Amino acid sequence: MKQFLKQQGSRGDRLHLTFEISGQAGYLHDQLRGHVEDVTVSNPTRMTWIYRTSKKNDRIDARKQAVLLSIDEVPKVHMPRLEVRQWRVTIQHRRKMVSRVCQVKNRIRAIIKANGFSRPVESGSWWKSANRLWMRGLACFEADAEQLWRMSLADMLEELNMLESQLKRVTNYLDRYLAGQSGGKLLMSVPGVGPRTAEAILAYTDDIRRFRRTKQYCAYFGLTPKLDESGSTRRLGHISKQGPSVVRWLLVESAWQAIRKSPALKAFYEKVMNGQKGRGKIAAVAVARKLLSIMRAMLVNGELFNEELVGRSCGFDMRKSA
Repeated sequence: MKQFLKQQGSRGDRLHLTFEISGQAGYLHDQLRGHVEDVTVSNPTRMTWIYRTSKKNDRIDARKQAVLLSIDEVPKVHMPRLEVRQWRVTIQHRRKMVSRVCQVKNRIRAIIKANGFSRPVESGSWWKSANRLWMRGLACFEADAEQLWRMSLADMLEELNMLESQLKRVTNYLDRYLAGQSGGKLLMSVPGVGPRTAEAILAYTDDIRRFRRTKQYCAYFGLTPKLDESGSTRRLGHISKQGPSVVRWLLVESAWQAIRKSPALKAFYEKVMNGQKGRGKIAAVAVARKLLSIMRAMLVNGELFNEELVGRSCGFDMRKSA
């Protein structure tokens, strides 16, 4: 591809390149941008209307994309610098490791319960030091056909120790990296928002200036409702769930904590719930979106979390409630 672009550029032509987002998009973007005027990475999910034809192949699709590029109508994907992309990869890697740790813990509990131990020897958490020692004692086995479950338990405990060691290493790296980011302490001033949520917001936001409005920012993370409008009919559906799922997951987890710690956000949660217990999850998602709106304002203005100001934005006077 570099050789082809070099040949095309030797004639003095100005080259503009576009290709669809993929797992290689970041690498290709970095490798090829020095050989063209500009590189545009496109979002194919927003071009499905142009691909739905009776005849489709790579050549036809490439021509259509070239035509869209010539009239500046290619739906662009923001391509952050390599350092930010690696930060995102590490955040995703940690999330998968947390999931694997949970899976192994569930398997360990299941195999212990299946062999007559309904609860650990010590009260409290299964994973405190005393109960881990008890599990290692159970894992000691002899070559007995009726006790082979102990061998499986030993392997799973070993796997758990390895995963927790790797998780600790990744978490320590992310903590050190976040400490060097200017927006980290800013976002962690929000009640219920910890380092994992703050780093995910910063990594996937990258440059807050590319979001002109709060609604656009919330839509990027998939927290705005789907819209079906025709004539006088207007229907709002569930949230779109577009964008990075890891951020939505962390935001909702932070929302539950914020409801407990922030009087303003708790009042907003209760207002959305409207006395209906069945609306609890809907209200929590609404709080997550409110958190995202607050974070955007904090990143734009460089201000710490202000409980009174948030209360007014939610329609509550926190001084009167106090």
